Amino acid sequence: MAKEKFNWKGLFINDEGADNDQPVEKSAPKSETSTTSFPQTNPTETKFPQSTVKASDIANSTLATVVEMYESGFESLNQPGYDFYEFFKAIKAVGSNDASVYKMALTMAQSVDSGVSKAKLLTQGEFYVNEIDKVHKQYQKQGNSKKDQISAAKKAEKSNLSAEILALEKQLIEIQNQISVKKDQLASLDSSLLNDVSEIDQKIAANDMARAKILETIMTVVNGIKNNL
Repeated sequence: MAKEKFNWKGLFINDEGADNDQPVEKSAPKSETSTTSFPQTNPTETKFPQSTVKASDIANSTLATVVEMYESGFESLNQPGYDFYEFFKAIKAVGSNDASVYKMALTMAQSVDSGVSKAKLLTQGEFYVNEIDKVHKQYQKQGNSKKDQISAAKKAEKSNLSAEILALEKQLIEIQNQISVKKDQLASLDSSLLNDVSEIDQKIAANDMARAKILETIMTVVNGIKNNL
């Protein structure tokens, strides 16, 4: 089994220290005597299925990055000699899923390596599928773990903010109560001031009246002295 070269952290984790070695591209050995070529395709032939993922569902840059990682990983798993990987590349290059293309590809493969057979290709294809499934499960695990971490962090942040808001609301209620008390005190001061001023005004008026009354009596005597003596 080929050594795994997938960057397990590359999809969900920034890993600046990750191995930057790029897989070496391997090309299929070419036959020196074979001159067989693939048949030309026509519009009625069966084509490879296109992706059903809508562009609006996934950002183009994200999809391109992940697809590139899978393709690079697929290439890094390439076994020595002619195997399923080279067969896959030959079929993919033609871009047709027509039966005649597969038969011609097998004929060409056997001209390069006589040991190539349908059974071998299927066994090798299963190996690649299993390895890619391992990558998918690992990426899925990392993605779900990352989502859980983010969700937990956001939940804690929301809890802290809710507690802070509750404390501020409590302070606001206390301040509003203090304002209400101060307003009552202010209103009480106005009433007390009115009563105090009214009492003083009465005393000032009484003082004026008492003065006038006593002076009137005194002046009566003074005028009596003036007039009668």
